Amino acid sequence: MTFTTSETTDDLEATMQRISLIVSLVGLGLMLAGFVDMLIIGASFSIPGGSVLPLPRLTHPSQVPISLAAMSAGIVLLALLPSLRVLLALWLYLRRHNILNTLVALIVFVELLLSMRAGG
Repeated sequence: MTFTTSETTDDLEATMQRISLIVSLVGLGLMLAGFVDMLIIGASFSIPGGSVLPLPRLTHPSQVPISLAAMSAGIVLLALLPSLRVLLALWLYLRRHNILNTLVALIVFVELLLSMRAGG
């Protein structure tokens, strides 16, 4: 089965838009739920205050207030969205046997991983 470049681009963009919308809405919902819960329990939102939880603490939710864990999970989801989009493009190009775009997507993904590692 042969795909044209415009079919590949249209399919990729449509899939990315759906995934971006879903991940963004879930992330926003988690952040909003955590914020509302913090308001209900009467937490103060002073600046400077507690920041996003580090990932190791987020993996042990019993030690963290659920509202802060929900807000942190929403932020993590939104932060991972660019990587998810690159992985999706890589998978689609691999599936379509588009070698040049596969290599470009793989290079971009490796650069994303290296930048996350260097920044963290």
